[in-house]
Amino acid sequence: MGKLNYKLVESGKELEEAFKVRKEVFAEEQGISEDIVFDSNDSEAMHIVVKDEKRVIGTARVLFPSPSVAKIERMAILRPFRGTGIGSRIISFLFAELKNKQVRKVVLHAQYSSVAFYKSRGFVESGMPFNEAGIRHLKMERIL
Repeated sequence: MGKLNYKLVESGKELEEAFKVRKEVFAEEQGISEDIVFDSNDSEAMHIVVKDEKRVIGTARVLFPSPSVAKIERMAILRPFRGTGIGSRIISFLFAELKNKQVRKVVLHAQYSSVAFYKSRGFVESGMPFNEAGIRHLKMERIL
């Protein structure tokens, strides 16, 4: 794997590539309806992408429920690139961006299979388990 570029989405083409990753991970792999994978929040969200030399291989979006709170959603990495540290670097990139925006708290709904990953990045459980899109989730948060 060559050099990776972590960046805010700056063009419609990059957003389209991010959506392809989300579709592959959530709709095709996990069987989540595209009506859930893509919603009206996409137009107001901050999107990031991870690119290798050829294409987007990872993505996430961030919503801002209030000026000091950010919610990370739709984090997805293509299967061949999972387990390589990209997810941790996405979180680090987002933390830096969010601190620049004076965000003090980051929240997310972690799929149960990813709870340990988010705990390793400093997130703590902040609610009871629940189902979202037919998948068990846990609300988590971290103070920046």
